[in-house]
This record gives sequence, C-alpha cells and structure tokens, in this order.
Amino acid sequence: MIRILNFTLIVITGLISLGVYRVAEQARMTAIELRETKTVIAKENQSMTVLGAEWARLTQPARIQALSERYLSLNDHPAAQRASITQLPPKFATPPENAIRNASAVISQRTPVVPNLHAGT
Repeated sequence: MIRILNFTLIVITGLISLGVYRVAEQARMTAIELRETKTVIAKENQSMTVLGAEWARLTQPARIQALSERYLSLNDHPAAQRASITQLPPKFATPPENAIRNASAVISQRTPVVPNLHAGT
C-alpha cells in the first residue's frame, strides 16, 4: 500500500514539476518578446521625433511662402476684382409662361398586376 502511495506521489510531483517548467519557459519567452517589443517601440518613438522635426521645418510659413512665390506665381487680387453682384444669376428666375401651359403628361390606364399570395392556402 505504501509503495503505491509513494509511486503516486512521485508521479504527481513529476507532473507538477513539468507544469512549473512549462509556465517558467512561457514566462521567459514572453519576457524576451516584451524586451523586443519595447526596443521596437523605442525606435519608432525616435523615428517619430525625427519626422516631427522634419515636418515642423517643412511646414514653416516663411518656407511655404517662398516656395509658392517661386513656383506658383500667384497674384494677390481682392475679391471684388474676381466677381461682381451683377454677374451673378438672379436668385428666382421665372420660367416662361408657355413652358407650363404646353406641358403634358401621360397617365397609364393599365392596372398593376398584384400576385395572389394566398392562392396556395
């Protein structure tokens, strides 16, 4: 009886040891993945800092103004020179009288066919 109990306890101890080893190995692998992920995040943050500095330099108003003057040759015109109120179409244009009187419509005398859904009952 004691031999069976000892053997059972040894088997249980072995299984528990294997379980603990598996958990420890998973924790070690997770720690390695975490370290690698933190390294990648640090590199990305540094890249974002560099890109932010480049973006700040590229979007300086003085630089954009100089580039637009060099390449676009835009002129500053007041809005009054582009359009006047007389050039706009009237808000409510009245249709010609004949357009309404000469309008025609055709009404179909055919009645729509409605399927009988209750024919099978």
